[in-house]
Amino acid sequence: MRKALCYALAICCILCLTIKNEARANMRDRTPESALKALQDGNKRFVANESAHPRTSYEQTIMEKELNQNFHAIATVVACSDSRMPVERIFDVGIMDTFVVRTAGNVIGVEQTGSIEYGVGVVKTPLLVILGHTNCGAVQTTIDKLYNKDEELTPSIDAIVARIKPAVLNVLNRDEELKGQSVLDASVEQNIWQGLHDLFMQSELIRDIYAAGDVQIVGGVYDLHTGAVRWLAGKHVADVYTAVQNELDKNAQ
Repeated sequence: MRKALCYALAICCILCLTIKNEARANMRDRTPESALKALQDGNKRFVANESAHPRTSYEQTIMEKELNQNFHAIATVVACSDSRMPVERIFDVGIMDTFVVRTAGNVIGVEQTGSIEYGVGVVKTPLLVILGHTNCGAVQTTIDKLYNKDEELTPSIDAIVARIKPAVLNVLNRDEELKGQSVLDASVEQNIWQGLHDLFMQSELIRDIYAAGDVQIVGGVYDLHTGAVRWLAGKHVADVYTAVQNELDKNAQ
């Protein structure tokens, strides 16, 4: 009995050391480039139906109390609440790999900003991902509301629509020829940059961390039909940051 107990304790110690060593290794490799590559590679495995399901064992769960998120989390991910896009699955990542903030329409209000500040500023993830998805119901609801202003929604849903509305209007003003599905597709993408705009406007901390080069920000659109994430051009992030700085400077005058 005593030998069995000693053996069990030895196994637990080995598992603990293994996980801690892996965490330390990840800490040394927590760069924006490696974080983005890990998500991209994981999504490729997901699409190919070859998910590895890393760091999702029971041992990882019981050992998580021994580890700090700062050793492990590689990305803060802002995503839609839609049940068809489980973030950890589509990126094939495990426990403590991602700090996830989810809300309908991946909108970024005050509460979401606070969560993002925690992920980027406290957990210190080197990567921030704002992830939309095809055929987003919240974005479609916003489009429908614009064409049918008498449609009744709850005040809380109206607040979400109000956050998405500037993105849809931007698309419609930019190209009046767009119709139907094309409006939805373009609005989903524009809504990602609208969310980033709102985040920059609300958070001096995120602006400062981004300006210092301590976090990389990327946008992506998850395809509900294929499972693939389409990564968006990084130059848009710099454009949004510059536009927000100009807006803040103008407001300060």
